[in-house]
Amino acid sequence: MEAKGTEEKNKIIVTIVTPEEKVFEGWVDFISVPGQSGSLGVLPRHIPIIAQLKIGIVKLVNGKETILVGVCRGFFEFINDKANILTERAIRTTQEDIAKTVEELKGKHNITQEITEETRQVVKAISSLKSLEN
Repeated sequence: MEAKGTEEKNKIIVTIVTPEEKVFEGWVDFISVPGQSGSLGVLPRHIPIIAQLKIGIVKLVNGKETILVGVCRGFFEFINDKANILTERAIRTTQEDIAKTVEELKGKHNITQEITEETRQVVKAISSLKSLEN
């Protein structure tokens, strides 16, 4: 999918990968990603960019077709009309299921919850040690 034919001129080649699989690869006219500092919209010939992703929806538009993919934390890279999305998890979804997909990703990949639970365990262990000292 590297070389552009006449049909792919003025298009972006997008690859979305997780540690487990390649979720999407194809040519699109437009891509929107959920960046940490806000949503990023990219058209062909955009300047190179690297951005950190937050949990949200990647929107891929090719003609009249729109593909939606829920993503977790990760990175977005765009250079020379080639976009790479590296993410912990990606779920293809529909317009009707966007909210459900985002909630599922937040529930399984919310770093705040992970830190809070780990912090609770550490506090519990420290208080157990302190009670042994007394």
